[in-house]
Amino acid sequence: MRSLLAALACSMALLAAEPAVAQPAAARPVAMFEFRDHAAPVPEGWEPQAPGSSFRVAQFRVPAAPGATAAEAVAFFFGQGQGGTPAANAARWASQFKRADGGPVEPITHALSVAGLAVTLVELQGSYARGIGGAAGVAAKPDQTLLAAVIETPHGNLTLQLHGDRATVEQHRAGFMALVRGFRQR
Repeated sequence: MRSLLAALACSMALLAAEPAVAQPAAARPVAMFEFRDHAAPVPEGWEPQAPGSSFRVAQFRVPAAPGATAAEAVAFFFGQGQGGTPAANAARWASQFKRADGGPVEPITHALSVAGLAVTLVELQGSYARGIGGAAGVAAKPDQTLLAAVIETPHGNLTLQLHGDRATVEQHRAGFMALVRGFRQR
């Protein structure tokens, strides 16, 4: 009986050492995204890539959900006072989306504070013609999702985006939110 109680006590101690709520695999950080004097956890499985432009401070290939294609996560920084307001960006991104019937898509926005910084979250779903300047000449891809977070840092706005097939973005939503909510001063 004593050995049973001792084994039970050891099991209880191990359970108590584990976090109360385990994070999904996509939300576990394996690296840190660093921006100036801030950093945030990069979700597991997100593969760093060379940024595709000088305004991209980080870029990641995000693994595909079953039956979908890979997504892309990007961090944009245009400089102090550059890149537009969160509302102007949300309106521009919305202009790149259409519903299945061809109508406009209204962005879902939410304001929050992360480490004392104002953050505007934006979500859009539909056919997405991603491009600069209204996406002229870019073929729209159906069933796409864009999650974006505009973080108002002392250096200027930092924009984090996750975009791609709806299923892939949904699979990595928790990881994206962990990246946003984990943004902290070093």
